[in-house]
Amino acid sequence: MRTYWHAHGLAALGHEVHVVTNAKEAVSPFRMYMRPEDWPRCEASYGAGSVTVHWTDPVDQSQSYIPMASPFVTKLAGTAARVHASTGFDVVYSHYLEPYGVAGHLAAQIMSVPHVVRMAGSDAGRLWRHPQFEMLYDHVLKSAEAVVAVGTVAERAAERGVAAERIAPGGHFAIPESLFTPDGPRLDLQALRNDVAREPDFRDLLWGELQPWRPHFGAYGKLGERKGSFSLLSALHHLKRSGRDVGLVVLAQGGRGVQERFRTQASELGLTDRILQLPFIPHWRVPEFLRGCLAVCCLEQNFPIGIHSPIIPREVLMSGTCLVGSTEVIRKLPSYDRLPHGYGCIAIEDVDNIEVLSAQLGMIADNPGAAAAIGRRGHKFASEWQQDMQSPRTLERILSSAAARRPVSPVRRRPANDRRAEAEADRLPLTGMIAARMADAGLDLRSRSPGDLAWARRVLESVEQSRSAGNTSCQTLALAISTEIAVATAEEDADKAPSLEPVDPLFRLRLTRGALQDGDLASLIPEANAELRIVEFDYDVSEFLGAQSVADFAVTVTPRRSYIAVFRRSPHGRREPLLIDALTAEILRSCDGTRTVLEISEAMRPKAEGAAEQTVAWIENLFVLGLVSLRDGEETTTRDLIRAS
Repeated sequence: MRTYWHAHGLAALGHEVHVVTNAKEAVSPFRMYMRPEDWPRCEASYGAGSVTVHWTDPVDQSQSYIPMASPFVTKLAGTAARVHASTGFDVVYSHYLEPYGVAGHLAAQIMSVPHVVRMAGSDAGRLWRHPQFEMLYDHVLKSAEAVVAVGTVAERAAERGVAAERIAPGGHFAIPESLFTPDGPRLDLQALRNDVAREPDFRDLLWGELQPWRPHFGAYGKLGERKGSFSLLSALHHLKRSGRDVGLVVLAQGGRGVQERFRTQASELGLTDRILQLPFIPHWRVPEFLRGCLAVCCLEQNFPIGIHSPIIPREVLMSGTCLVGSTEVIRKLPSYDRLPHGYGCIAIEDVDNIEVLSAQLGMIADNPGAAAAIGRRGHKFASEWQQDMQSPRTLERILSSAAARRPVSPVRRRPANDRRAEAEADRLPLTGMIAARMADAGLDLRSRSPGDLAWARRVLESVEQSRSAGNTSCQTLALAISTEIAVATAEEDADKAPSLEPVDPLFRLRLTRGALQDGDLASLIPEANAELRIVEFDYDVSEFLGAQSVADFAVTVTPRRSYIAVFRRSPHGRREPLLIDALTAEILRSCDGTRTVLEISEAMRPKAEGAAEQTVAWIENLFVLGLVSLRDGEETTTRDLIRAS
């Protein structure tokens, strides 16, 4: 899937792309079902750019040898070399080590062109550690002009001998927004079922008697215990027993044992008439499937490859469909804390807790309007997150650098203690700049840890002494240092405060009915994040923002109230302070758990410009940012009981 979109993305940028693939050799159950109209979409012309596909021939008697297997590496490398003889490639790019990384290495050696190799998940987490694979994979990676990797994969590549200047992050993958949208055609399940039934090579992948018009949940990808496939069947059984008329459509297949077990369990639970299992379909048809589902389930749990980060949840979100995901999957999403349960997704802490899973699915079946609202919010989140993503251009830069034999942007790796020191230094960047400036003047103020508050106070003391001596330019410097000290002190005070029960950022919406419907926000009770502190200043601290050197500071600072929200530091890292305005500060102080959103917005009406509805929308924004939690009035919390007593 990524290879397809990358190839077409590079072609759209004006490059000639040739794809050498053994995809037609994939067999049941993992073969994708392509209709006649789908095949032409593999190739395309984009003005100066183009995509041409070269397929390996399926194994036959002419390729036989002992012991028999399809010689994928030989065919892929040989086909690439043959095409190169007439075309002349500048660079070879391979994605996934087996067999493509190995074949790409051979092809690049034959052609004498650079090779860029990328791993995916299971190849880096499992195959690379196999004793019969490891040495060859190390050689492929060390021989490559560039290795696209991040995190633990990049670190292991460096440990295995790959030069740091040859390792580069590939950037996040952008879901094609022209296709993955809430609006568009829906998959005609009956027509697809009829087409598959007529194909001898695919009809065994068709199973179940669900009527396509029946409301249904969706799932796609591979079947498996760790994919939550069997828990989903048990939950569907609960829904049937409760009298809910809802089914399940799965574009999912598995190995022979898994496939048989899935169908056997579904039959034993009496779910044959509630399920429709179909073969995999092309990537560009997936949005059509997603739009027809009440919700789509991504229930991967206890997956053995920790670095594996599935793209399916983002596809679901981009299509505006309600995502029902395991917390394991959802927490792998970037900025997942802005996608709280019941608001932007439905999060399942334990997929094997059938009571909870079936209750959440039942809530969606009973109230598809709430699911649709969740889907709309999820789409907004996913679309905004990838707004500035440079997916094809990032890969273009890496391939262009490799083709020119130039180093790619290295992944910076520092010892853990250095990273911690840098994180501490980030707390006081302005103070560090001022200390460096004073050091140039002969005052050594850099001998202590730059994250040390006592050190910062000594820098402030030196600046104040200079100001007392008549150096008026030091007034702004003193205010800059005082601002950072005040923020850092508030953070430390928050750290030392009595520990409250931590609020999971994924579960900040506490509703007895399970999900937030459109129009319900005004009746909810907001409560400011207990780990938040608001620091108030009598001058405009925004005038320090963006300063890259002491010379960037203004001569004077405007006397005006300003506010910064700071947070308790968590084991997951330091949350950056936020500059907020006076109205936001007052709203946050009003979110004390005693009034509804509507009551707060009415109280703010004389001070807020515009209607009360704008204040309601702003409180919703504060909720998304994690500054407040929301609950309905029917929930009784421990804090409520304390107040009552």
